[in-house]
Amino acid sequence: MTDDSTGPLAGVRVVDMADEKGELCGRVLADLGADVIRVEPPEGSPSRRLPPLAPDGHTSLYFAYRNANKRGVTLDIAKQSGQELLHSLLEDSDVWIESFPPGHLASLGLDPAKVLRRYPRLIITSVTDFGQTGPYRDFLGSDMIGFAMGGMMYRSGVPERPPLVAPGALAYDSTAITAGFAVLMAYFQRLRSGRGQHLDVSVMESVANMSDWTLPSYSHSGGYQHRAGSGIVYPIYPCADGHVRLVVLSPREWRAFRAWLGEPDIVKDEAWEEFIFRIVNRDVLDPLINALFRDKTKMELAREAQSRGIAVTPGLTPDEVMTNEHTASRGTFVKTEVAPGVEGTVPAGFLQIDGRRFGFRKRAPTLGEHNAEVYVDELGLEAHSLASLRAEGVV
Repeated sequence: MTDDSTGPLAGVRVVDMADEKGELCGRVLADLGADVIRVEPPEGSPSRRLPPLAPDGHTSLYFAYRNANKRGVTLDIAKQSGQELLHSLLEDSDVWIESFPPGHLASLGLDPAKVLRRYPRLIITSVTDFGQTGPYRDFLGSDMIGFAMGGMMYRSGVPERPPLVAPGALAYDSTAITAGFAVLMAYFQRLRSGRGQHLDVSVMESVANMSDWTLPSYSHSGGYQHRAGSGIVYPIYPCADGHVRLVVLSPREWRAFRAWLGEPDIVKDEAWEEFIFRIVNRDVLDPLINALFRDKTKMELAREAQSRGIAVTPGLTPDEVMTNEHTASRGTFVKTEVAPGVEGTVPAGFLQIDGRRFGFRKRAPTLGEHNAEVYVDELGLEAHSLASLRAEGVV
């Protein structure tokens, strides 16, 4: 765990009003040391009720993970006094993240274009399912719809069965990371130009941009690539205690793997050094691989492959990931409080800079936990005024 005052984004303030499709964006910026203020309606964000839930039956682990390292306030921006408080926040902020439907903020008098003119150094990041413009702009979306419309579901699953959706929130979380990267680039530009900008981040486009080579191949040849099951380039094979993924691409890797197979005569011809040749002759090669792998464990295969300069990746279960020798030695996970009274094991941080890991520092805020700290101590609101706003349902 690290002190947020020493992170690379120390001194950067972010007003985070994103729902489930963008919450991880603010979390990543907070990991890097930004002061991220999560603004929720007085009744709480809908993501506070999303599964999975903690053993207590009501704490959303979805919300807890994506809002760690943030401070939390409540605010009803549909009310004039709420908008005045929002402007007080934005006035001294560097980034505003929002994920309202296109046109919603404008209907409240908070059109991002007008807000940007008022605060020209502000970086406004709008995360929506289909973007601020275009024919799908007003369509309703979800993580599954984003996964499908971005092209990933078309390639997911085995050819003989219906397509599959990835578990978790792959589309929304990937979009939030894309938005975080866009914020960093915009902030870098602002350091040079002094000007902010409005970023339009679409789930559909973000998913399409992270997909495999299907879209580039279509642009090049006009041909569709269909589902390939376990994969052609990186096939998956069964072993004694599960599955592994094998990557053998270059002639050097192939020669090392052929030696591991025992130099069988059937694959000694130089033609086998060509990757495409091996793909079209999988019916010859796969039985040899299955025979080699079937009585060995995932980790035995991974270690042996590593010693030979070949990539074999074990398909670990979630429990195995948590106790894996590599992740344990790297300090990948840390057990900590993720919500009041709720402890869990979470990733310690995905980024390491100059030997220091930047990641989880503190649990997600409770609803309105930092109202007094932000509104009274920092914005100068009188304590009795805050009490009045609370009574009116503004905070």
